[in-house]
Amino acid sequence: MFTGTAPIHLTKEVYHLKRENNVRRRHAITFSCLGKLCSTDGADLCRWKSRLEDLLCGALTHQPLAGPPLIIGLAESGIIPSALFHQILGKMGIRAGWICSTRRPACGIRFVESHSHGPEHILPFPPARPGELWFVEDEITTGRTLLHLSISLCRRLHLKRVRFFAFLDTRASHHHVRFRARLRKEGIVFSTHTLFPADPPSCEAVVEHRDEKDGFPAIESADAVISHEPEIGWHLPRLRPGLRNQPPPAVRPGPRHKSGSRRLTGSLLAVGEAVDLALPLVQANPDLHLRHITLSPWEIDRKYIFDRMDIPGGYYLYNPQSLQPPFHLLYDPIDASVGEAAAELLSEAGFAVEILNITGNHPLPGL
Repeated sequence: MFTGTAPIHLTKEVYHLKRENNVRRRHAITFSCLGKLCSTDGADLCRWKSRLEDLLCGALTHQPLAGPPLIIGLAESGIIPSALFHQILGKMGIRAGWICSTRRPACGIRFVESHSHGPEHILPFPPARPGELWFVEDEITTGRTLLHLSISLCRRLHLKRVRFFAFLDTRASHHHVRFRARLRKEGIVFSTHTLFPADPPSCEAVVEHRDEKDGFPAIESADAVISHEPEIGWHLPRLRPGLRNQPPPAVRPGPRHKSGSRRLTGSLLAVGEAVDLALPLVQANPDLHLRHITLSPWEIDRKYIFDRMDIPGGYYLYNPQSLQPPFHLLYDPIDASVGEAAAELLSEAGFAVEILNITGNHPLPGL
């Protein structure tokens, strides 16, 4: 059993990178638990989850819960942090919903994350009014998207309480000032909680803070963005936070590989937003390691990134030579062209890959 007691090191598990083809956001940060540069496993995820639980308990001690929270993550990098938070609340017996934005066709609220390499998102409609909104992210860079989205949702849901959780907050002081002023103007009571100390010198030196217009990004109703059958193309569509609110983990079955009780070992390569299904698979299989095939375009720096596989569709697999066999590939049917291209490239590189098909008939062992 994973204990999660080992510490997390800011200098060893936080990676400072440079983006390609993004003038708004040249510098970037990623974290070991996201599995983008190196593989992460159940023990690693348990360590991060334990630290997040400490963060959450501190936040609740500071301000008791006003009502059932709705946890919100933004694709792609906010999926794992928000999923871990959802699991923690389920373990604590706190009823909470969980939704994530998606860049795929879906039904929900459309918004634009202007600095992102994939700026257009859709957030599922919350099915009921929660007691609080909880945004859970890996990094807060300027806070602009979180600010505007939280104000929009508070207006729609008639809420006044928001909490922001992140691994790291790299905002400049003027971003903090504007953030506080706008939320207070709306009468929103909020708090911000970070896993690592705010504005560490090692991060402040590499993060660009650009002034942006204070106007709201495009936020629309669902009418303009519903696909005819938005669930087509997703594995287990009723269990995906990119399509609808998820109930507490205790009552939600996990995905199961079609082979039944067979334990998975080696490397699980998850394409894009399928990382939400990959997470419980890795947590349930102690010898399985997660690697994310991601939309994030980063340069080879010979420090953290030594090799990169460019996959048609704008996806990337970093440091493929460090993967451990056997290799399993997980992607939603909607991303079949990306998954098939990844499988072909991996095969050409000498990797024998098994493509996973997921069914939700039974929970995974250990969940």
